[in-house]
Amino acid sequence: MTTLEWGIKASLLAYVRRMPDGSVEATDGATTTDEGIRFEGVGGLAFRGAVLLMGHGGMLRVTIADPAIVEADGGWLLEIADPDDPSSRLAFATIAAFDGRRASGTALTQDGADLFFGPYALGTAIDDPVIAD
Repeated sequence: MTTLEWGIKASLLAYVRRMPDGSVEATDGATTTDEGIRFEGVGGLAFRGAVLLMGHGGMLRVTIADPAIVEADGGWLLEIADPDDPSSRLAFATIAAFDGRRASGTALTQDGADLFFGPYALGTAIDDPVIAD
């Protein structure tokens, strides 16, 4: 089975896991790994599953679900289900290069940065996703 192996942003996951009330919960086809999150393949470059990052007494609550790598405008994007409207897609990050298995140069879009309410800006580097069998 094809999976997407993605650390999202390793420093963020480590930070959340160190919080006294922090948690990283994977559901709906996603599982946590030592390196990050593993999402189940559903065909092509689309994956299913969700990860919920929580902490700070509920002040931190970010859901990243159903990622997909899509070609757009001659480049690549990493899309997720829009947390405000799961039937819509949100362009979470740009991908500078993708060889069909490995992405490189993955960076937040403005919409992706906005999900975190301030600590990250447009263009912040995040972990590169990898397609695995």
